Amino acid sequence: MGTFLGIVLGGILIYFLCMFIEHTEKKKTKEKDISWNRVLPQYIGKHCEITVKDPLVYIDIMHSVKGLLLDVDDEWIMLECKGKKTIKKILRISNISSVKEII
Repeated sequence: MGTFLGIVLGGILIYFLCMFIEHTEKKKTKEKDISWNRVLPQYIGKHCEITVKDPLVYIDIMHSVKGLLLDVDDEWIMLECKGKKTIKKILRISNISSVKEII
């Protein structure tokens, strides 16, 4: 009975430790997003290449996308991409890993 109780308490301790680590990582990610909110407005009206953290298949962005940055919000950006057609793409700032201006 004592061994079983020790295993259960050890499992609960490991669970709470994992939850704490996950919470800390999310907090760090939010802090990085805040810095993008300060940087992105200076790119409005400029041609940029935006690299994403993870592929965004639903809006056809696998690694990066090039276009004209039209608008920046607290959570979102609007990008105008030209190809055969002009397409406006909206993506979350939290998905951005890097931005560079194309000259």
